Amino acid sequence: MSAAPDASAARGLDASSAGNERVYRRVLRRETSASRSGTVVVAMLLTVLLAAAVVFAAAVVLLGQRVAGVDPRALVDTAVRTPDGLDTTVVVTVGAIVALVGLTFLLRGLLPQRRPRHTLPSDRLAVVVDDEVLASAAARAARSATRLGPDAAVGTVGRRTVDVVLRPAAGVDVPVLDATEAVRRELDAVAAQPTVTPHVRVQPTGRVDG
Repeated sequence: MSAAPDASAARGLDASSAGNERVYRRVLRRETSASRSGTVVVAMLLTVLLAAAVVFAAAVVLLGQRVAGVDPRALVDTAVRTPDGLDTTVVVTVGAIVALVGLTFLLRGLLPQRRPRHTLPSDRLAVVVDDEVLASAAARAARSATRLGPDAAVGTVGRRTVDVVLRPAAGVDVPVLDATEAVRRELDAVAAQPTVTPHVRVQPTGRVDG
């Protein structure tokens, strides 16, 4: 007699879990993607200003008025005739600048803008870690494997790579392979997404500790 309630409870848990996963995905996408609000605001302001200028000019023309003693119709006629008397290079340069500005706004609106963050796997939470934290953990693992000082390893994190630069004192050899394995174990334990690959190298010129 309890089979039906148990099945209903299981379906309810599955639905709740699926809903949580969707929420987590939205949160992670928002926290790892940069906001485009600044670009949108600038584009909207430029559009509003241009539209306001066109409406104002049209109203002035319809009313037959002058602005600061200038007839807008004569100004438009002059602007239309001007390209015929200009050098082709100037026209092409102005057109290229306008096209470049438009392309910049278009790409910023379409292409994803990533924040310097990675996500961590979790069944119950949406976990995000800054790339600086991953870089610090990778540098600490490399220092532990090579017994270097606190300032002798520096890490930087990209989208899918972690670069660690070892800076031993002049004349000191360091086991790069051991450092690479230590960094790899640290990253495997963290399991950041997207997966990052460690690259460890030794600075060509050693430090001179005074």
